[in-house]
Amino acid sequence: MGLSKTIWTNPTEYLRHQQPENPVLFFAPSAAQAAARRFIDGFPGMVTYAVKSNPGEAMVENLAAAGIRGYDCASPFEIDLIRRLAPDAAIHYNNPVRAKHEIAHAVARGVKSYSVDSKSELAKLIAMVPVDGTEISVRYKLPVAGAAYNFGAKFGATVELAVDLLRDVAAAGYIPSLTFHPGTQCTDPTRGRLISAKVPTSRAMQA
Repeated sequence: MGLSKTIWTNPTEYLRHQQPENPVLFFAPSAAQAAARRFIDGFPGMVTYAVKSNPGEAMVENLAAAGIRGYDCASPFEIDLIRRLAPDAAIHYNNPVRAKHEIAHAVARGVKSYSVDSKSELAKLIAMVPVDGTEISVRYKLPVAGAAYNFGAKFGATVELAVDLLRDVAAAGYIPSLTFHPGTQCTDPTRGRLISAKVPTSRAMQA
C-alpha cells in the first residue's frame, strides 16, 4: 500500500472528495506534538515513548521535535531507528528477553538502560554489557486492576526474586532500579503508572 503525498485540510475533506472504499490512516503532526507536550508539561520525570506502538518515522520525528528525549525500544530495529532520527535520546531496552546478538547490537549503539525479570537474563547482561553508567531495572509482578490485559501475568519477578536480582545488579556495579507494567489499556489512571524508581544503595543512584 502506497502513501499519499497530498496534504488535506482535514479528514472530512479527503473523505468527501475521494470516497475511499478501504480504511484510511490520517496522521496529524500538530496533534502528535501537542499530546507529547501535554505529557512533558504534566510529568516531572522523563517521558518515554514506546516505539512499538507506532514506529513510523513521521511519528518519531514529530515526538523528537516536541521534546521527547526518551524511547522504549523492544528490538534492534527500533534502536537503530531512534539512533538515526533522535541520536542523542535515551534508549531504554526494556524487552525482558533478548538474544545475545541483540544485546551486542544494543551495546554497540550505546544503550545504557535495560530491564530483567530472571537470573538467566541478568547473567547475559552482566557478561556482555559494560558497567559504567548502565542502569538495569528489575521488572516485578504487580497485580493491577482496571486494565484490559494484566502484563504482570506474563512478565515480572516475584517480590523475593526481585530482591535477589536487585542485590545481584548492585553487586555487579550497575545502577539498580525497579520497574513494573501497569497493563494494557488501563481505564483508571490512579491504579497504575509505569515507574522506574532508583534504588538507594551505597552508590549514588527514572521516575
